[in-house]
Amino acid sequence: MFFLNKFKYFLVALAMMAGVQIVNAQRVSLKTNGLYWLATSPNLGTELRMSRHFTLNLEAAGNPFTIGGHKMRHASVFPELRYWFAGRPQVQHFAGVMALASVFDMEFKGNLHQGVAGGLGLTYGYSFVLSKRLSLETTVGLGAVCYKERKYPVNTIKPNSFNHNGIALTPTKIGVSIVYILK
Repeated sequence: MFFLNKFKYFLVALAMMAGVQIVNAQRVSLKTNGLYWLATSPNLGTELRMSRHFTLNLEAAGNPFTIGGHKMRHASVFPELRYWFAGRPQVQHFAGVMALASVFDMEFKGNLHQGVAGGLGLTYGYSFVLSKRLSLETTVGLGAVCYKERKYPVNTIKPNSFNHNGIALTPTKIGVSIVYILK
C-alpha cells in the first residue's frame, strides 16, 4: 500500500517533467508495439528528445475485450527515461528506467482478478533505423511490481475489498515497435 501511494507521486512528477520537455523537444516520435497488438491490447506511445543522450518515452495500452470466453481487460501506462549510447537518440542501443501503472480485470485458472498494480524496472533495447523517419525498436524490461486485487473463484460473490496483494519480480516490458519520427 505504501509503495502504491508513493508511486502516484512519482507519476505526477514524471508527467510534470514531460510537460516541460514537450516545449523543448527537438525530436518527437509516435510508436506502437506489435506484440501488444498480438495480445489484443491496442497501444500508442510517444518519445520526446530531452538532450543528446536522453529521451522520455510514454506509452499506454489497454484491452477492453473478452475473446473466446477469456477476459483479459486492462488499462496501463508506461513512462520511461532512456539513455541512448550512440550519442544520438533513437539510434542503436539504449537502457532505461521505467515505471508502470495498471488497472486490471482478468480471468485466470478459474479465478477472477480485479485490481491495480504499479512497478519500477530497468529496460534495454535496440532501435534499427529503417529510413529517415521510420525505425523498428526492440525492448525488454525486468522489474518489481506491487499489486493489490480482489481474487475470487468464478461464479462466486465478489469480495467488498482487496483480499490479495504482493510484490513480484517479473518481466515489465517486451516489445517490437514500429516508430515514426514526426519532427
